[in-house]
Amino acid sequence: MKFYWMALSALLALSGCSQKGAFDLFRMDENHERAVEQLRTGTIIQSFETKAIFSTLYLNPIYPEKYKGGEYFIGAIYFERDNIDNRKWDFNTYGYTINMNGQKATVFEELKPNDPRRALIPIQNNWNRYYLIRFDSTAATSLVLKLENNQTGSVSLNYQK
Repeated sequence: MKFYWMALSALLALSGCSQKGAFDLFRMDENHERAVEQLRTGTIIQSFETKAIFSTLYLNPIYPEKYKGGEYFIGAIYFERDNIDNRKWDFNTYGYTINMNGQKATVFEELKPNDPRRALIPIQNNWNRYYLIRFDSTAATSLVLKLENNQTGSVSLNYQK
């Protein structure tokens, strides 16, 4: 009987707990929520080593009034590099290419650290390089963004229009 009263007391005490979850403590504006929904990330791994991490954000559904007349992406890309390699690092230096549904980008612009467009992607760190990537408009409803390297492999990120 003593156990019965203790269990009933515990049940009553815990039944008054809040219905709020942990995510109720975080507030995001509508554009940031859509950005988190549109963010895709993939990794190129070779011999158990990460060679590249490719994260992209499809901008057209988030900012349709600003990004139109093409398919726009912000890319945050991490590439493994040798510390002893002192060549000026460029996207094409190590044979990486980006395409969408087989077509090459019409605009591929590296974003400087103070560029306000870098804040659009919800990934911010010092080891990524950030790019604005634009492709010609396509009628396809499925978009496959692909980062490829002739030596390490490729990674594909899928989007729906």
